Amino acid sequence: MRRLIIFEFRKIMILRVWISIAGGLAIAIFYFISFYPSGTNSLLVVNKEKPEVIAAHTGPIQPELALKYAPRLKEEYAEDSVGSKEQKMTRILEQRYAASAYSLDLFNKNLNDLRGQKALLERQDQGSYVLKDVTKRLSMLEGIRPPGFYVTNDWGSLYRFFSIPGVGNMLIGLILVFALAPLYSGEANYRMDSLILSSKNGRLKIVTAKLLAGFIVTGGFVTLFYGVCILFSCLPFGFVGWNAPLNSYFVESPYDLTQLQGMLLKYAVTLLAACGLLLLTALISALFRSSLSTLGLAACLVMLPYFSLPGVVGDWIDFLPSGVIMSTSLIEKYVSYNIFGIPILHLTVSIVSVIVIGVIATLLLPKAFERRLKA
Repeated sequence: MRRLIIFEFRKIMILRVWISIAGGLAIAIFYFISFYPSGTNSLLVVNKEKPEVIAAHTGPIQPELALKYAPRLKEEYAEDSVGSKEQKMTRILEQRYAASAYSLDLFNKNLNDLRGQKALLERQDQGSYVLKDVTKRLSMLEGIRPPGFYVTNDWGSLYRFFSIPGVGNMLIGLILVFALAPLYSGEANYRMDSLILSSKNGRLKIVTAKLLAGFIVTGGFVTLFYGVCILFSCLPFGFVGWNAPLNSYFVESPYDLTQLQGMLLKYAVTLLAACGLLLLTALISALFRSSLSTLGLAACLVMLPYFSLPGVVGDWIDFLPSGVIMSTSLIEKYVSYNIFGIPILHLTVSIVSVIVIGVIATLLLPKAFERRLKA
C-alpha cells in the first residue's frame, strides 16, 4: 500500500503543480516583503529603535498615559506626518497607544451594553434564545484579558493575508484544486480508469491510495504555505507580539488566545477545510472524465465565497470547505447560530460542517468512480 501511495503522490506532483506551488509561495513572500516598514512609518520601527520605551508601554492600558495621549487621535495619521525621525516615532507610539486605549473603551462599553441587555432580558423572558446568546457572549468576553497596547503589526499582516479580500486563502484553494483535479478523471486520458475498475479486488485499494496521496499533498502544502508566511511576516521582527492577546488586534474576538495561538487555530481550521475541499474535488473528479471540467467546477467552489448571493444559498456558502477557508469570522469576532435553541459559535458550526461534508463525499466517492462501469 505504501508503494501505491508513493506512486499516486508522484502522479499528483507533476512539474506544473510544483511550478504553481512555487508561484504561490513567491506571491506570498512578495506580499510580506512589500509591507516591510521603511524609514519611520511603523510601530515595528519604533520597537526596533526604542525597545525600552515600547517595553515601558506594553501591557494593560495605563489610564494616565491614555489620558495624556488621547489628543493624538484628533491629529493626522502619525505614520504620514512630517518632522524629524525622533518626532515621528514619538507621534507613532503615542497615537497607537491612544488607539489601543480607545479599543479598550469600546471593549468595556460592549461589556456594559451586554450586561444591560442581559438584565433586561432576564426580567422579560428568562428562557429566550436571545438571553442565552447574550449570556454566552458576555461570559466569554468577561473571561478574557481586556485589550492592551502591544506591537502586533507583523501578525496583523498575516491575518490580512489570510482573510477576504486577502489572497492567501484563495491561493491555497486554487492551487489545491489545480493539483487534485486529475486525481480520478485524469485516468480517463490513458483509459486507465477502465483497467482500474476491471480489477474488483484492487478497485477500492487504488481509490483509497489516491485519496491518501491527496491528503499528503494537501497537508504538506497548507503547512508549507502557512509556515513560509509566518516566517516572512514575523521572523524579521523577532516574532514581537506573539503573546499579545488576540483581542488587541481583533477587538471583537471572544477567544482567550494569544496572537500565535490564534494563528495556529486558524491554520488548523484551514487545514481541516482544505481536506474537505480535497474530498469534494476528488468526488467531482470521480464523476467527470475530463480533468478540465473537474478543475473548472472545483475552482468555482473555491471562488464562490467571493460573491454575495442572496438568501439561504448565500448563508450556506459560508459552510462549504472553501467558505470556511476564507471566513473572516471564525476567531475574529463573536458570531453564533441558533441550533435547537442553543447558541453555537460559528467556529464550531464550521468545523462540524466541514466534517459532515467530508464524510458524505468520502462515502460517495467509490460509487461515483465505479459508475463509469455503466457509462
